[in-house]
Amino acid sequence: MKKYDFSGSICRLSLVGLFAASASTVAANAQVETAPATDNSARMKTVTVTGRKRTESIQDVPFAVTSMDERDVELLVLDDVTDFLRQLPGATLVPAGPSYLNDISIRGQGGGRLGFSESSTGIYRDGVFVGGGGFGGRTFSKIDFFDMQNLEVYRGPQGALFGRNAVGGAANVISHKPTDDTSLKIGAGYNDLDQYDLSFIANVPLVKEVLNARVGGYVSEQDKGYHKLEGTDQYLDTESDYGLRGAVRWQVNGKSTIDLTLEHSNSVAPGFASLGYNTVIDPGPFERRGLNLTDTVEIEQTTVIGQLDWNFHFADLVVISSYTSRDGDRENGDLDHFIGLNFPFVDLIDEQFEEYERFSAEVRLSSPNSTGFSWLIGADYLGSQSDIISDRPGTLTGPFATNAALLAILGRDESSEELESFSAFGSFGWDLTEQLNLSIEARVQSDSKEYDFEHIDYDPTTVNTVLPTTFYQDSTRFLPAVSLMYQLNDNDNVYGRFATGYRPGGFNPSPAIGFFDQASFDPETAQSVEFGWKRLGTFGNIRVQTDVAVYYTWTDDILMQTSLSTLDSRTSLQNVGDATQYGLEASLKLQKPMFGGTARANFGFSSSGGKFSDGSSVTLNGTVYDLSGARTPRNRDYIANMNLAFMRPLFSNLDGFGSVSFQAEGGGYDNSIGDLNVPASRSSESFELLDVRLGVESDGWQFSVFGKNITDETYRTVTLNQNEFYSTGSLFGAQFSVEF
Repeated sequence: MKKYDFSGSICRLSLVGLFAASASTVAANAQVETAPATDNSARMKTVTVTGRKRTESIQDVPFAVTSMDERDVELLVLDDVTDFLRQLPGATLVPAGPSYLNDISIRGQGGGRLGFSESSTGIYRDGVFVGGGGFGGRTFSKIDFFDMQNLEVYRGPQGALFGRNAVGGAANVISHKPTDDTSLKIGAGYNDLDQYDLSFIANVPLVKEVLNARVGGYVSEQDKGYHKLEGTDQYLDTESDYGLRGAVRWQVNGKSTIDLTLEHSNSVAPGFASLGYNTVIDPGPFERRGLNLTDTVEIEQTTVIGQLDWNFHFADLVVISSYTSRDGDRENGDLDHFIGLNFPFVDLIDEQFEEYERFSAEVRLSSPNSTGFSWLIGADYLGSQSDIISDRPGTLTGPFATNAALLAILGRDESSEELESFSAFGSFGWDLTEQLNLSIEARVQSDSKEYDFEHIDYDPTTVNTVLPTTFYQDSTRFLPAVSLMYQLNDNDNVYGRFATGYRPGGFNPSPAIGFFDQASFDPETAQSVEFGWKRLGTFGNIRVQTDVAVYYTWTDDILMQTSLSTLDSRTSLQNVGDATQYGLEASLKLQKPMFGGTARANFGFSSSGGKFSDGSSVTLNGTVYDLSGARTPRNRDYIANMNLAFMRPLFSNLDGFGSVSFQAEGGGYDNSIGDLNVPASRSSESFELLDVRLGVESDGWQFSVFGKNITDETYRTVTLNQNEFYSTGSLFGAQFSVEF
């Protein structure tokens, strides 16, 4: 009989109870100010979001939303998607070694993933879907956060209005648009990895109040790293990145605009073998032994986005279209090191190349009001093509010259996937009473995929060559959502919501002989019930914002990762059965004038769990495991975050500021069999991270110093075959910006 340790659960319940008690004590005493506050620094600005494809207060949205803006970037230590996610309850990063393959997991969704599968979180830029493809199509890159105005993360299924991939939720980065102001901002930074960062953003009114332009760019060069070749000073994880963006806005009339954005970026970063600690060969997590190739990943991408916003008085029209072209190359992968064969008789190389194109278009018409009776109707199209070459050349000599398992690895896979997707969607909202609002959302989405595959065997004595084969997959989904929002008083809203999400099926990139039945996998769908409470008010001169949500999700045909053997690093996706997931999320934001300045405090906490349904099973390294009743992966026992910031005038025209940020995660499992207590089980490692920033600023300039992970804590993020990948250690640096 399985024994359970209840101490962790009791601890988690105590944390939840302490958080809830603190939040409710402060919020229960919060009263609405009928008169303006005497100190404007105590005021929180009204936060608006676009989670329902219209601009509205975050308090009026009937699901859990978190919004972060450029001021958060200035005060906290935020650089990439990992840093942003650690500020959010219920959201984690699913690492896969190199950063370009990382996934965003919301509410435990996305435990099963592949580089070329579709993610379980919708990835958007200015409302445009930017996911897809294997090289950087699963998460945000540096250019996505460049010149950012807001990051909005919507938790819970968002399939009705956002469509594909929004099973766990959706994330939308909103960039600054050209304005009538004339400005130039220049930024520079340096850290102890010998990383130099330079950026500029210029806003120019070409025709006052009619035509404006905004251009910017950045370059980043990192000459040191954390990973070294044994016995040398050669760093294996140096990086370089640059990006350029230009945008114009035509103000057609007082309320109608046309925007056009063109951007280009290029990044070079380390690959699997450089970052992976092979537990059989390497002396430690950050030292490589016998690595004779340094693998790199280069991604070059160009994107064009056009948007029309037209006001007809009776309705608002939005038309958005985008085109993306991306080339990704992963070269010089030391495959024999990765699979643990550090012998002079084995020399295997792993390389991969992708050419990816995506075109999308969306048109929607909505009522100009969001009260009384509101409506929105729309349609969209998405078409993409991904051409992939996976090449594994090499030589086998001596005792390995006739090794059948290794000879089967050598070869070249050529594949092409084409996608066409059409959707129609809409939403309707009614104020049933002055306090009660009902909203109904729905989407019909039809996807068609075609996958062409061919394997060319490099060894003529084997019979693994696969002639050109074509697979097809068509699916249509109806994705509804229904919400009720009740306004208890001027401060408090409570809501209930039923929502659905859809993660399209697809094809495993390298179907092997004998595994053609696993070449394709079916879509994954989710239905969720969520209840929440939102409060915004004041307690004396303290501004208080509180959000609490509980949810329960049913996921059908859940996808998990499978593998053929320990010698073959290729993995595939498999529908393993059904599962349920559940959890609690809470956040508390405070803002108060004190000591002649303003203090801000943000607290977040979440706890989640889940289990596989009876009859679920998965194949790992050729062994079939029964998952019935086992815990689902990527559900954390707790995710806690806290950041404190203080801003105060020092003397004339000079302000000082400082921040402390703490993030912690614990519990849960990395893989689907983690709960089974077998040798291949992997528990997720716990961690606590501490960041600090101190700076001064005045009109037009800012200087700060920062420390990231100042306690130098490292932890295992993921295990692939016999390779463990670890988080990076401490980082210290300085940043300066000036604006004219």
